[in-house]
Amino acid sequence: LGLSATSLAGCFDEPCEERNPQQKAFLDGLRSLAKPALASGNPLQIEEAARQSVALADKVGAFTGWCAAVTKIQGSGQTVALTLDVGRQVSLYAFNDWALAFAGSVLDLFSSRSGTPPPPGLSDAALAALKALRLGERVSLSGRLGQIAGSGLPDWSRLFGKSEADHRQFLQAPRFVARIEGLVPEKKK
Repeated sequence: LGLSATSLAGCFDEPCEERNPQQKAFLDGLRSLAKPALASGNPLQIEEAARQSVALADKVGAFTGWCAAVTKIQGSGQTVALTLDVGRQVSLYAFNDWALAFAGSVLDLFSSRSGTPPPPGLSDAALAALKALRLGERVSLSGRLGQIAGSGLPDWSRLFGKSEADHRQFLQAPRFVARIEGLVPEKKK
């Protein structure tokens, strides 16, 4: 009986994305924007909810101790791109090759503003830690959300000229660009 109760207790553990108050508030905010807009079927409400979701990510700024699962690693060396699930159907995307990620359009805008290239989306420490991780592995991460990888550019590019279907898909499975400073594998309980 004691063994059964212990194994059942694991089924009711709090999801890892709900352990960090900042991460939970962000995910709850996304849900509170998406649900009514999607239920309305009104393309104007859907578009506005998508815009507000991006603004919400911009307000988060720096974060630490967020729980995520490594879902995709692409590229190699300094051209790596990483996707992390930070909640149910909510992911962060970090990359180090700006020209590849945006086909030069955002890179040109950034270069004309400051004359310096934008920062990489993965710090050297995060890149080193990534080499030891497996797909699906849970990690604790820190970084910056909102402006594209800390470049000072708002992440509105995904919303301009998009259709209602694009906005609807974004609300159902939002993906945000982030700068990842640190990745640490979560310890098993």
